[in-house]
Amino acid sequence: MARTHKKPRVLICNRYSLFRAGIKALLREQSAFVIVGESGTARSAVKQVERLRPDVVLMGEAAPDWSSAEATRCIKAIDPGVTVLVLTLNDDADLLSGCLEAGASGYIGRDDDASQC
Repeated sequence: MARTHKKPRVLICNRYSLFRAGIKALLREQSAFVIVGESGTARSAVKQVERLRPDVVLMGEAAPDWSSAEATRCIKAIDPGVTVLVLTLNDDADLLSGCLEAGASGYIGRDDDASQC
């Protein structure tokens, strides 16, 4: 799918609403992004990718329904062009390796500078 819009469209997926709110606040400070949706579960994120067609999915802890890796795999099957970035607060090796194997493009860790993301 060709991406013709100027600002990257972002979908945020994390089971914790406070975490999602913080990410939204950070992204709103950056006028370079458009937040198109958010999800507290992996299944919901996959459905939103089908409907909203974001350019970027910020994937955090997505349980309890599916693992973040399974959600990433499904998202990449729906739209191979979407960029999935894993957000991790505790540098969880299982979360990171599972998502990267499923097709995530990279990750943003808790100590990364928010202005560089």
